[in-house]
Amino acid sequence: MTADERHWLLRRLHSLSGIVPIGGFLFFHLFENAFVLKGGGIWWRETEFTRNIPFQIAVEALVLWIPIAYHAIYGIVITATAQPNDYPYERNYQYTLQRVTGILAFLFIGFHVLSTRAYFYATGVETNYLRMHNFMMNPLILTTYIVGTLACVYHLTNGIFTFSITWGIAVGARAQTLVNRACVALFVVLTVVSVSILIAFRAPA
Repeated sequence: MTADERHWLLRRLHSLSGIVPIGGFLFFHLFENAFVLKGGGIWWRETEFTRNIPFQIAVEALVLWIPIAYHAIYGIVITATAQPNDYPYERNYQYTLQRVTGILAFLFIGFHVLSTRAYFYATGVETNYLRMHNFMMNPLILTTYIVGTLACVYHLTNGIFTFSITWGIAVGARAQTLVNRACVALFVVLTVVSVSILIAFRAPA
């Protein structure tokens, strides 16, 4: 396999990993946390399933941490080796945002995991509603969560757009424009949902 062929394969695996499993998990994570809009008690009850998955550490490593590590590392390689392109200004702007939000998302995911799942594995203390409430009542942590979550959401939704091009789903200028607009609309919807979830955690327990 030549270097170009290897890069072609790794880049497509990078694109795919951003959608499956990482993107799929983000949709699921927003869905399950949206139960907090109905109250802390309902949120805790409805998220019990994910807290009791058999072989949880192994599942999380295979489904999340290994794909995220690969996606992040190869994303850095893509950024470092990127060449100037002839895309319209808007596409270049989106490309830059994709790289920036990728870095922000990676840093935020690290913070989020260390303060929740890793904290649980180290101490046995679950991140229950009261703990999340205390997080969200701290302006610095709330800001971190808002910025980090929106970085994840943008990186995913714009990633869906680039995925459709990379994999030959959106062929031609018109198709790409329609998919791009749909992804922008999805970003707006997920932004509203994400911020609403974070604000809901500020409600008294």
